[in-house]
Amino acid sequence: MALTKVVLLCIQNKKQLTITHDQIYKHFSQYGQIEKILIFEKTQIWKVFLETKNKETTQNLIKQCNNNILNSDSSLRMQLYPSNLENVTFSDMNSAGKDYSKFKEKRDSYNSTDDEQTSVGSQGEQYPNLNSTKNSPQNVQQSIYQYQQHLQQRLYEQQVLQMRLQTQSLDLQIPDYINTLASVQWVEQFVQLGKLLQTQYLLQYQLIDSYINYIKQESVNALSEIQNQQRQQQIQQQLQSQINTLNHIHHVDQQEKSRVIVAKSFDDSVTTLDMLYNIFSIYGNIDKMVYQKDKSTLLVEYHLQKCADQCIEKLNNVLFQGQTLQINYSILQEITFLDELEELGLVEKTFYEERFIGSEATNRYKPKNSFIAAAPNDTIFLMNLSNELLNIESLQPLLETDIVDYKFYEDPKQKHSCALKFKTVEDAMYFLAKNHGKIMSDRKILMTFSKKSM
Repeated sequence: MALTKVVLLCIQNKKQLTITHDQIYKHFSQYGQIEKILIFEKTQIWKVFLETKNKETTQNLIKQCNNNILNSDSSLRMQLYPSNLENVTFSDMNSAGKDYSKFKEKRDSYNSTDDEQTSVGSQGEQYPNLNSTKNSPQNVQQSIYQYQQHLQQRLYEQQVLQMRLQTQSLDLQIPDYINTLASVQWVEQFVQLGKLLQTQYLLQYQLIDSYINYIKQESVNALSEIQNQQRQQQIQQQLQSQINTLNHIHHVDQQEKSRVIVAKSFDDSVTTLDMLYNIFSIYGNIDKMVYQKDKSTLLVEYHLQKCADQCIEKLNNVLFQGQTLQINYSILQEITFLDELEELGLVEKTFYEERFIGSEATNRYKPKNSFIAAAPNDTIFLMNLSNELLNIESLQPLLETDIVDYKFYEDPKQKHSCALKFKTVEDAMYFLAKNHGKIMSDRKILMTFSKKSM
């Protein structure tokens, strides 16, 4: 089937954060017109259908947004797949779906001079401007009801924020005489805030930022009335300390780790799945691999988290066959093959993927072994050589480029080894990728990067 207007969006959400339709719309509308959004599953991976204006927009979303993060929160990493749905359908009362095409005309007139302008909230509710002089009694009554609901939600969000601040032991301890000066004004301004919010609810961090700025402004106004300079300086220092603490909390941003890594930027004309296995298995035993050759993308699921960490540390930004590898943690905690998603009717298989499933027979390392693999360098260490291979002439058929130096090591147990030094790191990587695991003189030759330079 051909590519449709509908995209399947998968959002990693292990922290179970609340994700609204408008947050999703705000992110993806930068890349094309979004008509409908349907959130149909809310687990550790949220699943969402996006209906775009046309197939070209769908293709652009998949190309530009795959493996991006939502709302600058690295724990909300996204992956997009083509869907076999032609359109997204839901009833007007379905809270899981939202039709943005219905609000387009109202959004276009938002800044017009019409006295009957309307506002659209973050959940899609509409309410007229209270300054309008042309509303009918019925519309005014409906507006009052909607504002009451909106204000109730704002009060609830303030209580949640207050609890979070208290949990962090951030009691501002503003003196009673400042509260006397500012309390009436604070209440009045907060009620006005509940009425005037017109576009979307504030996110948690935006609430914290607004609360900080509000405390700053009100404190300055109150402190201007204080004659005691010593007390004024003490309050300023206290508020600044609390603000610095809140700012620190606001800017904490940690990337969610996974045993699955995503690697990109391969020369797909010469790179094979076997070559990629030979490189990536150096850093740990692999459970699964998926190579989407037409997208130059590789997914690798390591058996242990520390192996994925080691792979990203050692291989990211390394040059391989003229391409700089880009490696990051995936939003997935384990690999699901495309055929399995296709059987569930969630995606349409529009591209071919090569796969690898690991076992004890394919593992490079014993399960309990603790190891630290070397980063890519110009020296390759060959192991398990037979007596017949203890000379450079016998290894010559494997060499496609010249080497700078070599050294053989004899082992009493007849499992000899050898170190080969190449002109460049890229030449050494290509040699290992092509030849690891080859059989010569009835021996399987094992290769890795040398931990010692020659």
